[in-house]
Amino acid sequence: MVRGIMEKEVDFDRVEYATNRELENDEGEKTGHIKMFSYDNETFFFELTCPYCGHEFEGEDELGSRPWWIECPECTRSTNVFRIKDAHDRKVKDRGADTDEAPDVDV
Repeated sequence: MVRGIMEKEVDFDRVEYATNRELENDEGEKTGHIKMFSYDNETFFFELTCPYCGHEFEGEDELGSRPWWIECPECTRSTNVFRIKDAHDRKVKDRGADTDEAPDVDV
């Protein structure tokens, strides 16, 4: 076990979801950050720096189904924490030969 988010002992063998990434504000600037994990995809432990006001806070919450939104207690703006699939799980959607559109990546 490793010391991790919120000074808790994190058992990475049991973790079902984890993320550690920058968050963008409305102007697309990476001004925030989140570390988050869950053992059961229901209760999530997180540390967040709000991308809108810079307030740093941590918590534990039952977030339920996606999309996941975490509200900053300082500015009350909500941040969407979306899931990023592993690169090998991404699939290109084929739009067919009759279109000039580039294929989409299914994330």
